[in-house]
Amino acid sequence: MVGKYLRAGRNWGHVAARAAWYGTISCSLGGLPGGHPISQWCMRKWSAGSADALNIQRSLRGAENLALAPQAVLVANHLSSLDILVLGSYLKRDYRWLAKASLFKVPFSGWHLKFAGHVPVYRGDDRAKNQDIAARIHAVVEEGASLLFFPEGTRSEDGRLKPFKIGAFMTAVEEGLPVLPLVVRGTHELMKKNAIDLEIRTDRACSVTVLPPVAVPVGGDHKARAEALRDRTWEVMAAELGGAPGATPVAADASS
Repeated sequence: MVGKYLRAGRNWGHVAARAAWYGTISCSLGGLPGGHPISQWCMRKWSAGSADALNIQRSLRGAENLALAPQAVLVANHLSSLDILVLGSYLKRDYRWLAKASLFKVPFSGWHLKFAGHVPVYRGDDRAKNQDIAARIHAVVEEGASLLFFPEGTRSEDGRLKPFKIGAFMTAVEEGLPVLPLVVRGTHELMKKNAIDLEIRTDRACSVTVLPPVAVPVGGDHKARAEALRDRTWEVMAAELGGAPGATPVAADASS
């Protein structure tokens, strides 16, 4: 047991050290006018360096689809805390996370989120603080940046694709942006929800597959269009997860 905690401390010490270094750069320079490219660079360097330190082998598939939607609502399945490192290694465009507000309080990485203009989402008793979230999202879109959502709302406990919440898709409808699905694989096997450290294994391969953009449906009110967009996006991501050779995630019921 002691060895497990020592190993976890060593692994996350590497991640924390990089967060302190790149978070300081991001907070110092990223908040200046025109500083967003610096913050994005810091995010990529922190993500890639941390993943390398944890010996996570990463690959990107479907990269050609990124150019089909230069500005989009990015949606990714959420399997593990490691998803952030794997996704952050590859996203070179200007984008903002929609992340739970508690993450903004974490030293260095949370300060980076704040100064880089990412959007906090409040939960529980603080939900009233979300009243201006639409305006904050619109401001991001006006800057020409993309938005990144985990539409399941939380990490999957068993690797199955959970039902999607409507928020990301309502944003796509209201802002007139396509949805760009990002399918993450391998992170659940490495570090499950609530685990304190990675599994001990030699195979640490993870991947991100970029699927073709999903256009906003035409006709109907905003809610109906958002629901149709949500369901279509869930279907293509579930098909990708369920149809890949050796894929362990199995699509869950998306009826709710």
